[in-house]
Amino acid sequence: MKTKTLTNRPQIEGQRHYKKIGRLRKSIANAIGKIPADIYIDDNHLKHILNRHKTELAKFGFTPLMFVDAVLSNFNRIYQGDRNALQLVIWNGNAKVTIVEINSALKKEFYEVKTALIKEKRHLENRKLLWKKK
Repeated sequence: MKTKTLTNRPQIEGQRHYKKIGRLRKSIANAIGKIPADIYIDDNHLKHILNRHKTELAKFGFTPLMFVDAVLSNFNRIYQGDRNALQLVIWNGNAKVTIVEINSALKKEFYEVKTALIKEKRHLENRKLLWKKK
């Protein structure tokens, strides 16, 4: 996976490092009224996922990056998150679902992963379903 710093300036301390980890494809983006764009994650959000969801990740033997990549490669539903967030979900009929939440960032040039987690299905009951894989 490529690391991309989204600036023309030299690397400075504290600057966020982004890794491209996927893309919201044109067909899906058009179906939900969003722009197709690459999906990135930064080091701070990888640390957040590890710190908040370490036990869940350990059950499956995933690093945070592996977990996010697995969801982005296999999501089959998209729900509306809070504000303008999108929740990319692997829905498999079990009691729990896996979710990666993304927001548009930097003037909507790309999407940024905010978190990734495993939740009970009931978490999505009051969320608007935007897209479902056929």
